[in-house]
Amino acid sequence: MKKKIMKRMILGVAILTLIFVSTSCATMLAGMLGLEVDPPESVESSLLFVELRAYTWNQSGERDSDVVVLDFMSGFYPIVVDQYGNEVAFDHIEALSDAGIIFHSANLPAGNYTLKGFRYLWMSRYNFLNSPIKDLKFDGQRKDQWIEIQEYPLPTPIEIVVQSGTVHSLGSYKVYFELKDYDYVRNDNLVRQDDDNKMVKWEYEEINPKDTLILNMMQKWTYKPWQLWNQRNPLAK
Repeated sequence: MKKKIMKRMILGVAILTLIFVSTSCATMLAGMLGLEVDPPESVESSLLFVELRAYTWNQSGERDSDVVVLDFMSGFYPIVVDQYGNEVAFDHIEALSDAGIIFHSANLPAGNYTLKGFRYLWMSRYNFLNSPIKDLKFDGQRKDQWIEIQEYPLPTPIEIVVQSGTVHSLGSYKVYFELKDYDYVRNDNLVRQDDDNKMVKWEYEEINPKDTLILNMMQKWTYKPWQLWNQRNPLAK
C-alpha cells in the first residue's frame, strides 16, 4: 500500500514538474520573442493590430527578408487616437519571418479609432551614451530631451470601428525610408555629424487597411493569452 502511495506521489510530482517547466518555458520563450500580451480583462475588452513593413536601401522590403527592428536608439510607432482624441499605447512584436513589425494594443474599449500615421524616434550616439539607464527603453509615446521625434502622417487617416469583445486589425503599411547614415555611405565628401539615425526620406509604398494577415497569423500563437484573444478573432477556425 505504501509503495502504491509513493508511486502515485512520485508520478504526481513528475506531472506537476512537467507542467511547470512547460509553462515556464512557454512564458520565457514568449517573452524572448516579444510575444507577450495581457489577457482579456472582461468580455467587453478588445484588441487592435497594426503591421508596419519598413525597409531601407539594402533590403528588399518583403515580409520574408531582413526588415528593420526596433532598438534603444531608433524605432517606429503607430499614431492611433480614440474617439476622444487620446493616443493609444501599443506593444510590439518584431523579427518574425512572415511579418513586419506587429503593433498590438490589448483591452481597448469599443469605439472609433483612427490611424493618423507613424512616428519615428531616434537618439544620437551622445544621447544614447549619456541618457539615464532608466530611459533606455523603447516607448513610442516618449518625449524627453534625449529623443528626436519625426512624424509622417498618412495621406488619408484610416478609421475603424472596434466592436466590443473582438479582435481587429488596422491592416498593413509598407514604407521605404533612408536615414542620414546612407547619405554618408554614398558621399564620402560629407562630414559625419552625430545624426546617423536621422530620417531623411520616407515614402508610403503600400497602404492596405483591409489586410488580415495578422488575424490569420495569431491563430498559430500558442502562448495562452493569445489563445484567449484568438477566441474573439473573427477569422478563427
